[in-house]
Amino acid sequence: MNVFSSRALLVAMGLAPVSAMASGFALIEQSASGQGLSYAGAAANAEDASIMWFNPAGLTRFEGDQLIIGGHVISPKADFTEQASVKNGATPIGGEGDNGATVGFVPNVYWKSRLGAYDVGFGVNVPFGQHISYDEDWVGRYHATETDLKTLNLNPAIAGKVNDQLSFGFGLNAQYVDVILEQKVDQSFIGDSDGNAKVSGNSWAFGYNLGLLYQADEDLDIGFSYRSKMQHDVEGKIDYSDINAALGGVLYDMDASSNVVLPASASLAMNYRLSEHTRLLASATWTGWSGYDELIIELEDGSSSESNQNFEDSMRYAVGMIHQFNRQLKLRGGLAIDYTPVPDKYSRSPRTPDSNRKWVSVGLGYQLNKRMNLDVGYSHLFANRSDVDYNVTTSLGSYDLRGYYDSAVDILSAQLVWNF
Repeated sequence: MNVFSSRALLVAMGLAPVSAMASGFALIEQSASGQGLSYAGAAANAEDASIMWFNPAGLTRFEGDQLIIGGHVISPKADFTEQASVKNGATPIGGEGDNGATVGFVPNVYWKSRLGAYDVGFGVNVPFGQHISYDEDWVGRYHATETDLKTLNLNPAIAGKVNDQLSFGFGLNAQYVDVILEQKVDQSFIGDSDGNAKVSGNSWAFGYNLGLLYQADEDLDIGFSYRSKMQHDVEGKIDYSDINAALGGVLYDMDASSNVVLPASASLAMNYRLSEHTRLLASATWTGWSGYDELIIELEDGSSSESNQNFEDSMRYAVGMIHQFNRQLKLRGGLAIDYTPVPDKYSRSPRTPDSNRKWVSVGLGYQLNKRMNLDVGYSHLFANRSDVDYNVTTSLGSYDLRGYYDSAVDILSAQLVWNF
């Protein structure tokens, strides 16, 4: 029996195309107007065409054509403090903690028009994304050094009115995923320095989204929306470098593939007019991460492997307020709590250092002229300390990463809205 298998290394990495996608970094940052509200009531707040991501039925709530170009700068912190990480149950791994978080940019584009009796729209979004880059000699190097996940989602949608109170909307989604994951290979048992393993893969997947928007009375809108799960048939490869010649015959480059299911989500929202100038918004959003419980990886040599992910369904709750300060200026504020799908410290990988997060957001909308608006939003996310006691075991050894993350996130968003 060959004790040094490429399959074992893939299991250690998660094949992490899947692991990286699943853990999250599901990106809610799809609207700068929504950012200032912590995305409270997003499925019932038809301020602009960005509602088509949260509820396509909202396209019926305003007339004319509209184009939105927006972007979000996301600045996270994920400081890991080392606490007696070991290999093979007793030997200190060596190395320090690290902050692997990197600054990212998320763009959005939306277009809305009219086609006969229906409103139509098209959105370009980045629904998932993550880039975590650790030092090559950090203590968790045998778990992860690089996690780089990029996605692109194309979303045409159509909406119509059943009557004066009820609107419906439906959209199709074509989603592209590209992922790169790296980690070090421990070669100390043969007296050599670390090697490197790199997994890369990409895929297209297709799904749908739908929504309803109901005007209960002149002061209250209620929205419901649903996004389908997306099944990616990821095709990729594993590349090795700096591998000792003694291992070169067993740790070699090969193709790999996996079926990856990104979770469905559903949201219930309300938008209530407190007064002529002030609105209160609230929402609850469910994401079905528990459907992402098992990964099966097929390798070029005909072997396969399985690993459990242990994720749980998660909920997000948000409240917010919009105040029309004057004819040109609109003020926004919001609070939210995001619950992580990672259940405990034994399931918290350094590729997915997720924890419960509390949002505090402020924003404004300013009418530049009759046809153009500017929206700006800022959020600070307070994250709970997240303990880690994460093990990977391969035929090369058993590695326990122990410690905790101190995390936080700052997000700055802006968008220009053209009405024509």
